[in-house]
Parts: sequence; C-alpha cells; structure tokens
Amino acid sequence: MNHGTLMPEQLLAILNALEDGIFITDLGGHPLWVNQASLSQLETTEAHLYASDVYQLEEEGVFSPSVTRFVIDERRPVSVVHRYRGKDYLVNGSLFHLDSDDSGEPDAVLVQTRNLDRDVLASRSPDTTQALLDHVMHQLKRIRQDQVATEANPAAPSRSPRYRQCLERLDRAAASDTTVLVSGETGVGKSWLVNRLHQFSPRSEQPLIHVNCAAIPEALLEAELFGHERGAFTGAHRDGRVGYVALAEGGTLFLDEIGELPLALQPKLLQLLQEREYHPLGGSTRKADVRIVAATNTDLPARVRDGSFRADLFYRLNIVPIEVPPLRERAEDIPHLANQLLAHISRRHKRRLTLERDALRALTRHHWPGNVRELENLLERLSVFCEDETIRVADLAPDLDIEPAGSALPEGDTQPLPQRLAQLEHQAIREALALTGSTRKAARTLGVTQSWLMRRIKRHAIDTDTSTSERTSVDAS
Repeated sequence: MNHGTLMPEQLLAILNALEDGIFITDLGGHPLWVNQASLSQLETTEAHLYASDVYQLEEEGVFSPSVTRFVIDERRPVSVVHRYRGKDYLVNGSLFHLDSDDSGEPDAVLVQTRNLDRDVLASRSPDTTQALLDHVMHQLKRIRQDQVATEANPAAPSRSPRYRQCLERLDRAAASDTTVLVSGETGVGKSWLVNRLHQFSPRSEQPLIHVNCAAIPEALLEAELFGHERGAFTGAHRDGRVGYVALAEGGTLFLDEIGELPLALQPKLLQLLQEREYHPLGGSTRKADVRIVAATNTDLPARVRDGSFRADLFYRLNIVPIEVPPLRERAEDIPHLANQLLAHISRRHKRRLTLERDALRALTRHHWPGNVRELENLLERLSVFCEDETIRVADLAPDLDIEPAGSALPEGDTQPLPQRLAQLEHQAIREALALTGSTRKAARTLGVTQSWLMRRIKRHAIDTDTSTSERTSVDAS
C-alpha cells in the first residue's frame, strides 16, 4: 500500500467507526450505503432499509421528517436540529458526486447525523468534551445561517399593495432587535417571513431556532424550551439537556403557534421577554441574549378576553405586529405564484406542466381557505393525476368550486347598475393585469386599446407597479 493511500475496506472501517451517522442515497431516495452509527439510530432493519426508499421510510415514521427527501426535492443543502427517540441530532444533508468527476450534475445525497446529547461525549475528558461541544455549536450556527440565507432570498415586490406593505414593515422591523408578532391564517407563509426577518437582522450570523409550541406535549414543553439539570424531575435525562433558549443564544428564538402556549408556562416566557432571564428546571437563573419572534393563526386578543392568554404577555409580544394577508386578498399574486410553484413541482416530477389562461383565471377566483399551502397541494395533486402537460379548467373542477366569471358580486346585490358595471370592469382589469403582467398584453387580452386601458386604470386607482420578471419566494407555514 502506498503511503497516504487507504484501501476501500479501510475507508469503510473508518466510516463505520464514526459516532456520526452517515446515510447515502441516489437522487431517487434509494439507500446506497449506511454506516453502523446511522443504523443504530433508526428503528428498522438493514434489509428493510435497503429494500425501501426515503419516501416510504418517511411514511413509516423511520424518518420524521426525511432530510434526504428535502435535499432531493429542493436540490439544495438542508440542515435541521431534530429530536428522535428522546435525543437531539444535528442533521446535515447535501448533494454530492459519487464519482471523482464533479463537473457534472450531482448524483447522490449525503446525510450526516450528529448526536448533540452529552451522553455521547461522556467517555471523553472534560477538555475534549467541551472543545467538541463548542465545535458542534459553531457548526450548528454556521449551518443555520446558510439555511436561512438559502430559504429566505429577498422577494421582488409583490403585485399586492397589502402584501408589499407587510414586507416593508417586516424589513423595517428586522433592522431593530425588538419583539415581533406575525399573525395570519394557516398556510400564508409566516415561517418564510420569520426566516426573512432573521436574515435581514443584525443577528443573521447566529442561529434561528424554530419551536412549534403546539407540537410539543405540554408536560415536556418547559424542559424543551428552557432545558433542565441532572435529576430535575422523574424521567429527566441523566445528564440534563440544553433547551431551545440556550441553542438560540445570540440569535433568534421563533415561537410558532404561540397561542397554544400553556397558561402555566406563560409567566416564564414573560420573564424571558422582560428580564432576559430564564430558569432551567432544577437550575439557577441564567441570562439569555435572544430575540423573540412569535407567530400565531389564532385571535390572541380573544384569548386574552377569555382568560387563556395573559394580557401582559400579549402586550410584550405585540410590540411590532405584522399581519399577513390571506391569499384571497392578494389575488394579483396568484398567477405568478401558481406558475412558480408549478415550475418547481414540474422539475421534481420531471414533467413540463403549464397552466392555461382560463385555469389561471379560475385560480384567481377561488377563495383559498388553505392559502398558499392549499394552492401548492392542489398543483402537486394535479402533477400526479393530470394526463396532459397543460392543466385546464376541467382539471381543476373536481378540486375547486369554480365560479363563473363575474360572479364576485354577492347574491342579491342591489347596487345601481353603473356601480355594478364599474365593479365588474375593475375586477376584469385586475385579472388581466395579473395574468399578463403588462398593460399592453392586458389590453390585447381585454380587446381594448392600451390608452383606453390606462385611462381606466387611473380611474379605478389600480396599482400597476409590477414586473413580469418578478419572483416571489414561498414557505407555507
């Protein structure tokens, strides 16, 4: 054997000796190789693992969620901190080349899983343990920064004045260090907005830690949020554990579904907001340098009135309120949004799907109770079942309550005819602008001259500050 060269069997022995889990798949999600550490972390057999793919394994709960699937779907690196079987793992997935030629497209996914719990490090000396923990935390912060920068690319101006106002308010708040409360219906993209706020903030180089208050059992939420010391309660981890507040040190703590925070825990969050202090279970007071950002899809003032949410906590959270408009109130964005989502889905399914103009018009008239998430799910479903490459109104009919054009006026409307006609004209112009992206094309679509259209746009005070090349980034919360 030449000096500095390792044989394949020696490399495999080294990879199997690592404490980090290594999991490699092709771009179809089929496992190609897994080391012993990764096998020991998963509740499945090696035979079943190799006979499955990550989509099936995710449905079975072996991965929840699958970072490999995210990398395959998004074609970008993905990193998360994931709790599995009572332990915290840093999971880092990326695309790479199996062969030595890295000039072409990547052909595999590599996922590395690192156990962040202290018991993994128990056999090491104190100095080595602390050095490794510091290295892990530094790596976590760097990966979080990269993740946010990738996911929260600044959006070009929306066609909706309300949504543009929301983005402008968010960007101004990002420059400060104050607490922000993002509210809006389920599926409007609150998580993406929080990612954007963190990216544009002075804390962007530090971690963004996302905690879903509704997803953690009430009995465990305090320990998960603030951490606990050794022996703090029956069933506590033998060496204690670091809470999410500590993981967010120097960065942003994102408390999603804040309206579901138990009443008994609210005073402790209030202390964190007011004093920048918290108490790990069984421990002493600790200082916290974190920015708090919260999000909710519930009516918090109503919760305050019925006594399920503290008024003083609400006022502390509501320093900078940002309300995200539902999709039905920014219909101008739907055509471009639908085309962007469909292009992304088409790449993933290796199809060239398009939406015909009448189908786009039908999408703009739908109510969208599930907002962006509902739109994305509909397009995903159509990509599976639509036999043609062009999606038409007939393809939408089974899923949407398609309204005929001009039915936006309420039934029994008693407005005078001139007002009703003006309202219909206003709606038709807005739809044409949304579909075409320019006054010239909109005029052609409506069968009028461009000068006539410009006069009507001025009369109806319709905003035309748009661009056909604009892009709108999406993360349905």
